[in-house]
Amino acid sequence: MDSLPTRLKLNWKLRLKSLAAIPLGLLVSCQVPAQSVEPPVAAHAVPSGHLPPMGGHLTLQQAIAEAMRSNPGLKAAGHQQRAAADDASAASSSRWGSLNAVGAYSYLNDDQAIRPVSSQMLAGGVASAPWDRSQAHYGVSYDIPLYLGGKLSNQIQIAKLEARKAAELLTGTRWQVRFNVVSLYSTAQALVQAAAALDGQLAALTQTKTNLDEMVDAGKRPNVDRLKVIEDLEAAKSNRAAVGADQRRVTALLLSVLGRGPAGEVMLDPQPEPPDGLARQASSGVVDSNSIIRAASLTAEQAARGVNVAESEFKPKIVASANVLENTGLRTDRNEESWGASVMLVFPLFDGGSRSAKLSAARAREAAAAESLRQVRLQTDAVMQDALAKFAAARTDLEAARARVAAGKEAARIEQTRYDTGAGTIEDLLRARSHEEAAHSALAMARANLIISAERINTITEKPIIQ
Repeated sequence: MDSLPTRLKLNWKLRLKSLAAIPLGLLVSCQVPAQSVEPPVAAHAVPSGHLPPMGGHLTLQQAIAEAMRSNPGLKAAGHQQRAAADDASAASSSRWGSLNAVGAYSYLNDDQAIRPVSSQMLAGGVASAPWDRSQAHYGVSYDIPLYLGGKLSNQIQIAKLEARKAAELLTGTRWQVRFNVVSLYSTAQALVQAAAALDGQLAALTQTKTNLDEMVDAGKRPNVDRLKVIEDLEAAKSNRAAVGADQRRVTALLLSVLGRGPAGEVMLDPQPEPPDGLARQASSGVVDSNSIIRAASLTAEQAARGVNVAESEFKPKIVASANVLENTGLRTDRNEESWGASVMLVFPLFDGGSRSAKLSAARAREAAAAESLRQVRLQTDAVMQDALAKFAAARTDLEAARARVAAGKEAARIEQTRYDTGAGTIEDLLRARSHEEAAHSALAMARANLIISAERINTITEKPIIQ
């Protein structure tokens, strides 16, 4: 059978592993409802000029507000949204055609007319026409598509859909950043409580060792009791160092989410008791639409538009153009102005099967997008069911942890009295203290898990369902 110190160390490794696992769920992809709901920044938003100083005290509300302003990933999503909106505007403007300044210079093998020959130009005879081998032409030209078989309108809609997807990504990223902050902040608070529980255990073990030193020297207790306390004391020191390392890791992650240097320090609020209403609330488990579903729906719509674009390649195209040019010869002093307007009809006849292959590919992409949308809906429902189950388990864990703390505290008190009166053994006392410390750590973890699991439901639905 394992010794008490060995079991203590193994139990602590399991508890630390559970605490460390909390931040690893931060990258769950969840994104935005048909009517985007912005994540609540804080109960009392902090103005940008009143953020806490580096290394100072930081409340959860301040952390959320700072992350919404400074998180690099959120800033990147904002830039992507603006870029997509500008791309959509550019695509929409293309329907009005383009006006360009044009110019050309030519040096020919012999004298040629500096502009297209016309009857008016030859009215005075061929010799009187403007001829030159060194010519310059400059002016303006305008081209506008009149009919492209629906290609242009569908391309514009595809660009607008892309801008809407980018906007959905931005809103979903805001919810994800909020979840990251709440999760890391709550985990850091739980680690502070776990460290405090270990510090209390270390103080108790140190005092027990001091008392045993005197009792062993006086011959009232065997030396083996002191050795067992020393073993537990060193194991507790090792566990405390492990908790300190986890605190440093979680703090670094939190600061990086806030856009700060991970090497900094910050003071957090004490871990609160979750509100009573939090434990009673629940969700129906139905996710009508969040950003990942909406983005998949927009992708499916883009794919359908892509089929329309491919089909437009089989239709005729009509393009109008006009220009006004000044034509001059460098060896003659005459300038000739010319202008013209034209309408061109292009009817596709043969391209080796390229258009048919592109249409087939577009239809395959449309089918793939439809299946991807169905898969996203199923996965979102599965993630939501998992979140609800974990929320229910977290409520049970919190109730059990509270009962464990009360029982562990009373058991430790009784075992201390029994040991002081000679009725108990040092193993019983150390075991009771270990259970008491484990109960306090479990309570801190249960509080954090309940808050995080509730925030996860809010993030998946992207609505403040549980507050």
